[in-house]
Amino acid sequence: MINIFTKEPKHLLITAVATILLVLTAAWYFYAPRTDLKLTSEEKAWLAQHRVIRLGATPSTRPLEYFGEKAEYMGMVADYMALLEDRLGIRFEVQESTNLKKLLKMAEDRKLDVIASFRANPADIDYMLFSRPYLEMPTVILVNKNQKEFLRLEDMSDMDLALPKSYAVIDYVRKYYPKIHIQPVYNYLAALLHVSFDEIDATIISLPQASYFIEEKGITNLRVAGHTNYKIYSRIASRSDWPILNSILQKGVDSITENEHNAIYRKWVTLDQHYISFLLHNKQFWGYLGGGILLIILFIISIIYWNRTLHRRVNERTLELRQELEARMRLLAAIEQAQDGIFILDTQGMVEYINPSFAKMTGYVLDELKGRHIEIIRSDKHSPEFFHEIWETLTRGDVWEGHTIYSRKDNTLFEVDLIVSPLHNSAGELTGYVEVARDVTERNQMEKQLRQSQKLEELGTLAGGIAHDFNNIIGAIQGYAELALPSVELESRAHVNLKNILNAASRAKEMVHQILIFSRRKEPEKRLISLPPLMREVVNFLKTSLPSTIDVRLTLGTEEASVMGDPTQIHQVITNLGTNAAYAMQDEGGTLSITLDRMTMEQDGLTVSSNLKAGTYLRLRVIDTGNGIPEDVMSRIFDPFFTTKPQGKGTGMGLSMVHGIVGSLNGEITVTSSDKGTTFTILLPEALGKPQVQTVTASKMITGQGRILLVDDEIDMVQVGEQMLNNLGYTVTGVSDSLDAVDIFRRAPQDFDLIITDQTMPHLTGDRLAKAVHVMRPDLPIILCTGFSASLKNIKKGEHGIRDILMKPFSMAELSEAVAKSLKDETDQS
Repeated sequence: MINIFTKEPKHLLITAVATILLVLTAAWYFYAPRTDLKLTSEEKAWLAQHRVIRLGATPSTRPLEYFGEKAEYMGMVADYMALLEDRLGIRFEVQESTNLKKLLKMAEDRKLDVIASFRANPADIDYMLFSRPYLEMPTVILVNKNQKEFLRLEDMSDMDLALPKSYAVIDYVRKYYPKIHIQPVYNYLAALLHVSFDEIDATIISLPQASYFIEEKGITNLRVAGHTNYKIYSRIASRSDWPILNSILQKGVDSITENEHNAIYRKWVTLDQHYISFLLHNKQFWGYLGGGILLIILFIISIIYWNRTLHRRVNERTLELRQELEARMRLLAAIEQAQDGIFILDTQGMVEYINPSFAKMTGYVLDELKGRHIEIIRSDKHSPEFFHEIWETLTRGDVWEGHTIYSRKDNTLFEVDLIVSPLHNSAGELTGYVEVARDVTERNQMEKQLRQSQKLEELGTLAGGIAHDFNNIIGAIQGYAELALPSVELESRAHVNLKNILNAASRAKEMVHQILIFSRRKEPEKRLISLPPLMREVVNFLKTSLPSTIDVRLTLGTEEASVMGDPTQIHQVITNLGTNAAYAMQDEGGTLSITLDRMTMEQDGLTVSSNLKAGTYLRLRVIDTGNGIPEDVMSRIFDPFFTTKPQGKGTGMGLSMVHGIVGSLNGEITVTSSDKGTTFTILLPEALGKPQVQTVTASKMITGQGRILLVDDEIDMVQVGEQMLNNLGYTVTGVSDSLDAVDIFRRAPQDFDLIITDQTMPHLTGDRLAKAVHVMRPDLPIILCTGFSASLKNIKKGEHGIRDILMKPFSMAELSEAVAKSLKDETDQS
C-alpha cells in the first residue's frame, strides 16, 4: 500500500484540517443547546392554578405508550410527557383507554384534558387543539432475511404486503401503489410473523414498532430492505376550550433538544440499521455534514489520483474472491445439509472429508476417519474382484455406480446405493474421488417384507382356491373311515388302520385350517389366554420329546401375561420354534432357552418398516446354542415351502406358519443369528383381563327321526352323508345337482323336515338354494356346509331359514348334533 504521509507536506495539512472539521461537525451535530421556555405571565399564572393535567393514553400501542408490570406509564410518548412535566412543573394524571376512539369520546365529554399521542388526521376533530408533531416515525419495508434485494414500493407490484386492518397505511398504499397485493392481517405482530415464516413477502412498519416486536418476540430472521415516504406523526391534543394549554404544551415541545429526541429514539429503537435510517431521514444532519464532505472529497481525490489503478485491481480481485467464496460456501452448505452421505478420498483411497449424514450412517466422526483408508468401513460381503472393478472404472476416468455394503463403527452392516466420481483440478490432474452414498437398508427391508407379503398373498389365493375341494376329499376319507370302523373287529389290523386313517384325516384337516389362518383366509378363534401355563405345557412336552443332550429351560419374567389369540396356534408357534432349535443342536447338544418378559414400545423407537404400534408388549424368545443360520438362508427362512432339512425331515411350512400366526395376532417376529446360536423374538400386544378356564366336553352321537334332503355336488360327500344320516335314524334323499334339488323340493315341499346343502356348487350356491326354498316354505330349517369359511362372509345364521353352518370335514357326531339342534329349533318354533 502507498504511504500517503510520506508525500509532500501539503497532504499532512489537508489531513489535519479534514480531521478537525469532522470533529467540529460531530460536536455540532450531537450537541444542541436547550431552548429556554418563554412563557407569558398569563401562562405562568394558568399553570400555577392547574398543576394536575388529566392525560389520556392508549396502552396497546407499544413501544409508544403502555403500562408496565407495576402499572407505570412507559414508552417513547411517556418519556416525552416526563420531559414536559419537568419543563412545565406540572403532573400528568394518566388515564388509560383501550383505543383512540374511546379517548376522543372522553376528551369530548371533558373527562380528559390532553391526549398524549394523537396519530390521526387533526382536521376531523373540532373539540381539540393540536401541537405540531413532536415525534416523527419513518416507516421501513421489513422482509425475511432470505430476501436479499433492496426494495422500493414502486418495485413491489408482484409481491404480497402484510398490513394491519383499519390502519391508515393501507389507504396510503392503495392510493399511491394500487398494483401491490395487500394481505390484511389482525395487527403488526401478525404481519411480522407472516413475514418471518416466509408466508408473505414484506410489511411496512415504523421502526419503533418493528424494533419492539422483533426484540420482545425474539423474531431474529427479519431485515430492513428499504424505506418509504410514508411517515407516522404523533401530536399532543388538548381541549379546545383551553387554548392557553395548547400554547404552553407547544412551547414545552419546542424546548426539547435534538439530543433529547435522539436519546428517546435510541432507547426504544434497537433494530439493526435504525441509525442508518435515522441519518437518511434527518435533513439537519445532511446539512451539517455537507460542508465537511466537500473538504473530505478534496482529500480523497488526491488519494484516489495516486492509488486509482491499484484500487481498481484490488476491487476486481476482491469481487472475484468474494464470488468464489460465496459459491464455495453455498456448495459447502449444500454438502453439509445433504441427506445423502458424501465423503472425499485422495488418490490413494485415504479419507479427507465426510459430511454429517455419512458420519451419522457410519457412527464415525471426521477425526476418526480422516487420513485412514476407506477399507475401514468396507464389509466382508464383497470379493476383492468387486473392489478391483471399481478402481478400474475410476482409473479410466469413468463414474462408478452400484450397490455395496458398509460396516458401521459398531460392526453392524448397512446397505448403500453408491456413486463414485473422479475429481480433477484446473489442470486436468486427478486429485481424488468423491463418493455419494444413500442408505437403502430400511428401503430394502421394506421391499423384502413386501415380497414376503406378496408370497403370502399368493399362497393365500392358492389356499383359498383348493381349501374347499381338499376339505371335501378329507371329508370323504374321514366319513368312509368312520362308517367302516364299527363293522370291523376291535383292535384288529383293519380297526387300527381305520383309526390311523381318521387320525391322518384329522391332521390334514388341522393342516388346512392352519394354512387358511396363515394365509389370512380364515380367522382364528381368538380369546383371552394366559401365556405362562401354556408355555409350561409346551416346555414339558419338549423335555419329554427332545433328546436328553438338549437342556430345555423356561424363564418367566411375569406370571400375569395375557394375549388375545388361539391357544392352539400359540402352542404350535412355541413348539415349532423349539423343535427347529433342537434340530440345530442335534449333533452336539446344547441349551434351549424359552423366556417371557414385558416391554414397552415407544413411538420414536419404532422403525418405518414395523407394523407395531406404541404400547405394552409381551416378548417371547426362543434361544438356542447351535451353529446359527447362514446369512444366505436368513432372508428366506419364512418363505413358504423353503427348508434346509433333508427330504422327509421337513415341509418348509413350519416357520411360514409361525410368521403367519404372529402376524394374525398383530405381533412381530424377528431373528438374529451368529455362529454361537440363534434367537427368535416374538412381540405380542398384551391384553388386559383375566382368562377364563375352558372346559372341553366330548361329542356324542344323537339319533333321531325325520326326512332330510341332502345336496352336494361331490358324489362322495352325498354318499357319506346318506350313510351317516341313515345310521342316525333319518330318511335321506341325496342329490348332487342343486337345480335338481330345487325341482324335487318344489314338487313336494312338505315331504322334508330339513335340508342339508353344500355352499359352493355349480348353478346355485347353497345360500341361493336356501333363499329359493325359503320362499316356498319359510318354516323349513336348513344346514349350510362348506370347506372354506371365506365363502360365508356375507351369510348369517337365521337368514333364509339357515339354522346352522357346518365346516367340512365334520364327524358323524358333529353332524348328528347339528341335525338334532336344527330339528329341535324347528319344533320349538312350531
